[in-house]
Amino acid sequence: MHWLLYVSVAAACVLRPAAPAEYLLPGDTPPHHYSLKYAFDIDPNTNFSFYGVVDILLHANSATSKIVLHAKDYTVSDNGVSIAGPQTPKVAGVRLNDTYNLLTISLDRDLQPGRNYTLTIPFYGNLKQGLDGAYISTYVNKETKTKEYLIATQFEAISARKGFPCFDEPMYKATFTITIGHHKDFNAISNMPLESSSTNNALEDHWPWTKIESTFKKPQSDFVWDTYEKSVAMSTYLMAFVVSKFSHVTSPDDLSDTKFRIWARNDAMDQTAYASITGPKALAYFEQWFNVSYPLPKQDMIAIPDFAAGAMENWGLITYRETELLYDEKQSSFLNKERVAEVIAHELAHQWFGNLVTMKWWSDLWLNEGFATFAASVAVNHVEPTWNADRSYAADNMLSVLNLDALESSHPVSVPIDDPKRISEIFDEISYRKGSTLIRMMTMFLGDEVFRKAINKYLRKYSYHNAEQDDLWRELTAVSQDYGTLTRNVTVKQIMDTWTTQTGYPILTVIRDYGEKSLTITQRRYLSLSEKKSSAHPSWWVPLSVLCEAEARDSPAPLQWLAADEGLTQQHSFQHGSGPEQWVLFNYDMIAPYRVNYDQRNWQLLTNTLRSEHTRVPVMGRVQLLSDAFALAWTNNLDYSTALNLASYLQREKDYLPLSTGLKALAKIENVLKRTPDYGAFQKFVRKLIGETYEKSGGLATRRIMNGQDLNSVKMQVTTSAWACRMKVPGCEENAMQLFQQWMDSENPDENNPIPLDLRRTVYCVGVSRGSVLAWRFALAREQRANVAAARDALLQALTCTREVWILAQYLEWTITEGSEVRRQDAGAVIANIIRSPVGYYVAKDFVYDRIEDIYNAFKGQGRRVGHIMKTLLEQFTTQSELDNFLSWREQNAKYLADSKLSVEQAIEKARVNIDWITKNRRAVVDKLREFSTEEDLELSHDPSRLRLTHSAAAGLTVHVLCIVLTPLYIV
Repeated sequence: MHWLLYVSVAAACVLRPAAPAEYLLPGDTPPHHYSLKYAFDIDPNTNFSFYGVVDILLHANSATSKIVLHAKDYTVSDNGVSIAGPQTPKVAGVRLNDTYNLLTISLDRDLQPGRNYTLTIPFYGNLKQGLDGAYISTYVNKETKTKEYLIATQFEAISARKGFPCFDEPMYKATFTITIGHHKDFNAISNMPLESSSTNNALEDHWPWTKIESTFKKPQSDFVWDTYEKSVAMSTYLMAFVVSKFSHVTSPDDLSDTKFRIWARNDAMDQTAYASITGPKALAYFEQWFNVSYPLPKQDMIAIPDFAAGAMENWGLITYRETELLYDEKQSSFLNKERVAEVIAHELAHQWFGNLVTMKWWSDLWLNEGFATFAASVAVNHVEPTWNADRSYAADNMLSVLNLDALESSHPVSVPIDDPKRISEIFDEISYRKGSTLIRMMTMFLGDEVFRKAINKYLRKYSYHNAEQDDLWRELTAVSQDYGTLTRNVTVKQIMDTWTTQTGYPILTVIRDYGEKSLTITQRRYLSLSEKKSSAHPSWWVPLSVLCEAEARDSPAPLQWLAADEGLTQQHSFQHGSGPEQWVLFNYDMIAPYRVNYDQRNWQLLTNTLRSEHTRVPVMGRVQLLSDAFALAWTNNLDYSTALNLASYLQREKDYLPLSTGLKALAKIENVLKRTPDYGAFQKFVRKLIGETYEKSGGLATRRIMNGQDLNSVKMQVTTSAWACRMKVPGCEENAMQLFQQWMDSENPDENNPIPLDLRRTVYCVGVSRGSVLAWRFALAREQRANVAAARDALLQALTCTREVWILAQYLEWTITEGSEVRRQDAGAVIANIIRSPVGYYVAKDFVYDRIEDIYNAFKGQGRRVGHIMKTLLEQFTTQSELDNFLSWREQNAKYLADSKLSVEQAIEKARVNIDWITKNRRAVVDKLREFSTEEDLELSHDPSRLRLTHSAAAGLTVHVLCIVLTPLYIV
């Protein structure tokens, strides 16, 4: 019961600026409790009508004659709105401001300060088939072949107002009691356990028949009314419910003290086993790691067939895309399994960071998402210790950050938001991945014990409350001072504000004095446009983890700091232990997001070691070196000869992380060359680089993939196979075509698929690309019949690989057609994948330009998806004419891009980065690629099959093999 005190205090002490912005609620009447009653008619003949009543217990902070809250997309029954409390004020008027969805209820007298009131609001409408708010969704039962309906919710960030009238800002926490009326053939679940179920109409007393009888028919005796236990205090965006005909499995009791249930379509229940084990294991570990008990009696996790995000952390009822929760050993790849574990861990971490303690406003979204992203790696590392998730997630997150945050149009981690429409745009790599990277950085410079002790204090202090990043900094500083972990009399706030309130990250320039065993360091902001000079001069507190060749890897020098005022206007000196012929390596453990440029001699010493004995450099150090070398070469801070010479060691690399890092760096070059006559030179260079590794990893054979549990080996085989087919490594496409043909020839292809699970994306794409229309239709038929979401997802992507222009045009049309073969949740990814393909780019560009109004309407309320499409399109630009055409088109279609403003600005800058590189580097880089690949086996021309490959590459008929890349839809 202690949380009842929390909610009372929280509600009475809500503080707002003296002059709040017009889009913010005034804060005069914060809510204590919502009693929400719904009745849903899941019948297409009534257009999925619903009726609801919400009773909101309010506290008057000041004398006011207005109550302002949020409502959107339904009708409020004006004559049914009432208020009860001291002196019984009466409702004088009800008005809705569509601009910010503000529902203003005027009263005939002021509310008395310090007193409680109950506001009653009846509302009714029809559920829509969008992917936010409370929405209706459909799926086909694969066993009965019947169309089924369900109701799901997605309220983050500002869509709870679409579900019911409420105070839809995260700082207004309140408790909830929810009652849902539905047909007895359905079941309903919500945040809390079911308290009671009845056939008595819970809304009878509120039924305004004269107003809505024609819209909503009165529930009959076949209706069931489910009431759920009173919730803990939570923000509106965390409230959730699902009404469906789903079934569930219950996890074993010995894995967690919390009751765990996994829900899914009845014909997908055999795909829930992995989640039913992984979920409770991760939850139990988080209770230990945070040293704070999970506060609810149960945890439901449910797979929704049509869901906008990857998943949503609703307290006690986590909703997922099917691909992020369900796993089938016969149809899902090892990488699918890894993804399921990661997303489950991410959402469960939110139950503490985000749910128990919530940011005050969306400016500090990163406190939720950054922490959940980091904590996911910790939990997966515990649940699946052989995967090395802590290392791989850290590298992936940082590399993503280094790319996006190098744009001048990036944004700070803690970002001011002056318009609710901008909120969706910050669900991006900065909030998630940079946030995670910075939290990992803190654990490394503070130490795990200090960090976890401070986090425990933070969670306990702000439980059921809201917090800002400064609140976290205070707790971390206090504990670090107790332990004496921070030197130079600096606070966590002083360090971290340089990383969270500034955009970008630094590049350190390191110049050694080889006679004195010393070096100097300078810092400045790194930008992707080589000639771009920032008008500002930001600086950072930079943790310096330095490894000298003379030192053992297990006993490097202690961490040092480059202060924010050091290395900016003057050089900072640094002593080290390496001799004149020994290298020095900064950021060898990737402790922080920054790049390092060395003098030429140190680069050569590092390159020599990589080419002779690369394992002497730590894995994360190799990742950092490869990323830095190619990025610095891209911006003309390093000669491409140095970068390519360093990368040549990858022919012997056996660890996935460095190899994938090098290939991702090369993919940037591929992207700007793939539609030019120079693409063949690029392919030839990469063939030499990966050909041997591809063979040693198993190629497209099954022997390494089958029954393999070594994730590093699987990823090596998957990645090298995808690149090998795309780069025309002899035999790769032929092997893929043989496997695809075997599948097509199978008597029962839906049950008997000879293609190894983890290689299917590569093989499918080659098969569809090089096959006839028959191959495309075969893949489409398999997608339509597949009962496993991961299998459908692989086939949906493969269908974008066709070279048939008319098919691509038809496929694009499906993405904006209601009820087509492409579900709403997948439409954005399909458009983006077609844009990336050499043939599809031209078709998709015209489609985007010509059909932007239809695209906008299909994704209405989902600015992130339109923004992602724009980013993907402009990332392909390599000429000024392409960009000029877009800029002219943007002016004419600005209203459709209004919700994607930040993404469009970043897309334009990325296009300029490409154009700048083509102008300055293309000729020189292509010459160097040819130079580095001159030793390739010249017998290629004597093999007819290889000759065909060479000819097709020269002709530009590039197979669009999709690498295994996570869908850029963020786990929220």
